[in-house]
Amino acid sequence: MENGLELFLDNQPVTLASGTFPDGAVWVKVMDALPRTAQQMRIRAAAMRDMNDFMRLAQLVDAVRQVTDVTISHLELPWLPYARQDRHMVAGDSFALKVFASLLNTLNFSKVFILDPHSDAAAAAINNVIVIPQETCLLQSTTLRRAIAQGELMLVAPDAGALKKIHNVASASGAHDYAILTKQRDVATGQLTGFALVAGEVAGKDVLIVDDLCDAGGTFIGSAQVLREAGARRVSLYVTHGVFSKGVENLLNNGIDALYTTTSLTSPTLAHPQVELIDIDTIYRT
Repeated sequence: MENGLELFLDNQPVTLASGTFPDGAVWVKVMDALPRTAQQMRIRAAAMRDMNDFMRLAQLVDAVRQVTDVTISHLELPWLPYARQDRHMVAGDSFALKVFASLLNTLNFSKVFILDPHSDAAAAAINNVIVIPQETCLLQSTTLRRAIAQGELMLVAPDAGALKKIHNVASASGAHDYAILTKQRDVATGQLTGFALVAGEVAGKDVLIVDDLCDAGGTFIGSAQVLREAGARRVSLYVTHGVFSKGVENLLNNGIDALYTTTSLTSPTLAHPQVELIDIDTIYRT
């Protein structure tokens, strides 16, 4: 894997090399001989974070298509960059997801497979998108699938925005009910206040907060405090995409007992006794 990029032609892996020129421009090169035709080109672009990563993807697509006549082109894009900037938030800002999507659409993929995007805006902005939902990702964890089905974990939605997804997780996993939290966020500063439990009886229970993304972790630290004050015995967290900009220890030292996430952003080499990683390869094979 070169900078998160993997290339397969008719399911055969192709060797890549990449680097950066002295002026900062990035480059990608296909090292194996390319065939003249291929039924399917499949590219996985894991942990895409910035426009250099996009340029590597675009260069790879161009390199293959210069040589190989490809019938079907699939992109596996586990993490969707700019997913949280899914509308105009404040005066003077950009609808950045739409800007990114317009660039991605120029690559003309037959299908783009995305894991648990932040909102439905992704499906509207990106051509030929296939969304792999939160419940599919979460239930690849044998630990969580068994614990939820046996009633050992109560699901918790961290805010109103997560209600639709938590309902789908509950339906898919066989959970009978779930708790609902609320909070307030200042869109200009990002400051969080007003954490409260608005539905669900968590006293004496082990609970699992479920969301799509964790960055610094303020939402979940505040949520864990409220849940413990309401009598929750143990608080775990599942997020599909773990940025963990302050490290997993920031969560595990501040009220989160166990952490579950996929390798869409989190390094598969992360090793911690309180962290379980769900390999994106397992998700894409389902």
